[in-house]
Amino acid sequence: MSLLTAEELTNRSQQAQQTLHEYGVSYNVFAERGDHHPWSLDLIPLTLSREQWDWLSRALSQRARLLDRITRDIYGPQELLKSGEIPAEVVFPQIRYQRAFADLIAPNQVALTLYATELARSVDGLWYAMADRTDAPVGLGFALENRVITSRLMPQIMHRLRMERLAPFFLRVKNSLVRLSGKDSPRIVVLSPGPQSRFYFEDVYLARYLGYTLVEGSDLAVRDDQVFLKTLSGLHPVDVIYSRTLESALDPLEQGANAGSGIPGLLQAVRSGNVRLANAPGCGLLEAPVFMAFLPKLCSKLLNEPLMLPSIPTWWYGDPASQRIVNERFAELVIKPAFQSSGQDEYLVSELSPQKLQDLRAQMARNPGHFVAQERIQRSAAPCWRDQQLQPGHIALRTYGVAEANGSYQLMPGGLVRVADSSQPMELSVLAGISSKDLWIPAEGEVAPISLLIPPDTPVTLKRSEPLFPSRVADNLYWLGQSIERAGFLARLLRAALARLTDESDDDLPELTGLLRALVDQGQLDPGYVIDDLETKLPDLQEYMVKVLFDPTEPLGLANAMSELRRLNASVRDWISPELWQTSQYASEDYFAAAANTDDFSELLTVVDRLLFDLAAVSGQVHDGMIRGPAWRFLDIGRRIERATNTAKLLLSTIDAELIAQRPMLRALLEVLDCRMTYRMRYLENLQQNGVLDLAITDETNPHSISFQAVLLVEHLESLPQDRHPLRSPESRSLMRLVHSARMLTTLELEESPPNQVVVELQRMQKSLKELADELTKKYLVHSVRPQQMGD
Repeated sequence: MSLLTAEELTNRSQQAQQTLHEYGVSYNVFAERGDHHPWSLDLIPLTLSREQWDWLSRALSQRARLLDRITRDIYGPQELLKSGEIPAEVVFPQIRYQRAFADLIAPNQVALTLYATELARSVDGLWYAMADRTDAPVGLGFALENRVITSRLMPQIMHRLRMERLAPFFLRVKNSLVRLSGKDSPRIVVLSPGPQSRFYFEDVYLARYLGYTLVEGSDLAVRDDQVFLKTLSGLHPVDVIYSRTLESALDPLEQGANAGSGIPGLLQAVRSGNVRLANAPGCGLLEAPVFMAFLPKLCSKLLNEPLMLPSIPTWWYGDPASQRIVNERFAELVIKPAFQSSGQDEYLVSELSPQKLQDLRAQMARNPGHFVAQERIQRSAAPCWRDQQLQPGHIALRTYGVAEANGSYQLMPGGLVRVADSSQPMELSVLAGISSKDLWIPAEGEVAPISLLIPPDTPVTLKRSEPLFPSRVADNLYWLGQSIERAGFLARLLRAALARLTDESDDDLPELTGLLRALVDQGQLDPGYVIDDLETKLPDLQEYMVKVLFDPTEPLGLANAMSELRRLNASVRDWISPELWQTSQYASEDYFAAAANTDDFSELLTVVDRLLFDLAAVSGQVHDGMIRGPAWRFLDIGRRIERATNTAKLLLSTIDAELIAQRPMLRALLEVLDCRMTYRMRYLENLQQNGVLDLAITDETNPHSISFQAVLLVEHLESLPQDRHPLRSPESRSLMRLVHSARMLTTLELEESPPNQVVVELQRMQKSLKELADELTKKYLVHSVRPQQMGD
């Protein structure tokens, strides 16, 4: 880093954090709240010598081969259990041991396709394996993103030092998944737990980088022991599933209610050989730290080699000989549950209070086989850039390997480095520590320009079709469009009301009653505020409006619409442009930041104006940044149905309040429906009922009219996959009724006072819109709902 000055390094570090924020690199801290914690990157990489890396690669490849052999034996012939090399007490009490996984792995099939190891380097320079990650190893996407950022901000340094690239490793991952299928051109999908996962960003990132479809459990179905992807065009067979979900949640039919998010029948499909999983079900068993006590002996037996990379010294307390060692050295050890993933519920004996020490001793005496003891490793330090200066940071390293055709494992020439400000034991998680680092490995000779990008001279076959489109994605995009439109409509309605509540003139404001009535009908306001006898008994309206704007408990409120926008934006991140995702993210961030910091009525109008500005940017990205394919269509269908529904409801509310003929109310309607400029250009300030109703209902050139929405919905419907049937579909008939109601209104009916026929047609439109939404859901979206077990 001597090639950079302190000022340059500080500036580039700030650029790195800004880039990570813009890319949305984060992890979900509280899944139920959707809170995301930003990823942190220290630009100074950890660099290992070529000699040191080559030794680690050989040692970790050996370790992966060993774990693969153990897994295939435990869930296959169980020779190690029969011979006593692995005590039965180490395997069968584990909650992770599942009989359903027995005999799922074909004789010549690799079980452990992808493997990760938690490493620590002691102060004397020795490397130790702290934990093995064999279930669904995470962190690859974060490691890749760290490399993208560091190479972008320090390209000359990387080029001058000739560091290994990561792309060849990911190419090997793709090749390994293809080999697993036994086919030349298999359909491979990435299975994610969904946006509630702490690592959903990584799921999206890896699926995009590898070029695979990202799916959730509800996207897949099993028919005749074959796994299919549910799409708008029907069912499509799946050959390989790169699973990013824990193996305990794969198949509710064989694993019970705890696997409710899985795919019913999946394990039978695997058993039949019709689909392969990476990693194979059962690999996660070996994440338990108890196995570390047996690896040296097992390596000698199975591979006829000494174990190259030592595990952190581990003793299983269920073994009498090991128990004596642990008791002698008890005060200097770390005690862990034997069967949980390493890093959970650790006890540093020297730091326990007398009472907690006594409790721990009692637990270990009752269930000795459920505990292991490990030595404490003082981790070495590496230079870090913090507070505009170099400071030591204690490091932990996670490396990644992939199975090769010859049975060996190829290590990624890089990794995920985590940094802590203390040498004390650190949680064995990619989220631990105060920041992360990239790992640089010097190349042998020139660095080959390998990329996952298609070679530039590859011929292109022109097409207009898009990749397979899962029904769940269509459902999420539909509701995302609905949330965008509802948030915008409520914000305009609230802005119109707030502008009048803050008006300091002495003018009478009759339209305020109509706006408040509309807020009541939209579920935003207590009905008492529009009832004269009750108004004085309720909290001050201005104070109450703060709650209206930010109340997260109101299911129809603005806060709920923005919360849904944020959630759904994350759910479809791999189907929309980065710019649309980013713009939507900024809109929700700005709104929720205002919700946390605004408690003064006088600030509300500014908050709403800012929100409308942000939502206009989102709409612009939808309009200009999306290909006119199924993703855009379902998002726009949601918007159009919601816009027409909101307009009809607002007009009915105004007519019912007997305010539709009042000029101030007509002006307010034009504000809420965003039609002021259009009306002024046509009629100047001559506000009349028929002109406003025409613009809001029957004008097919006005993007905010009900007729305009109906015409666009006709176009969308004609572009969706249709059943071959001589008669019109139910959704088509509902849409025809909507168009008919809008087009049949006459000039005299628009002028009528009160406009009784307009009310009749608006009510018909509401019914048609609801029927249309229901029919579209049943035909295209209903099978995206997650199945539940009886009794759930």
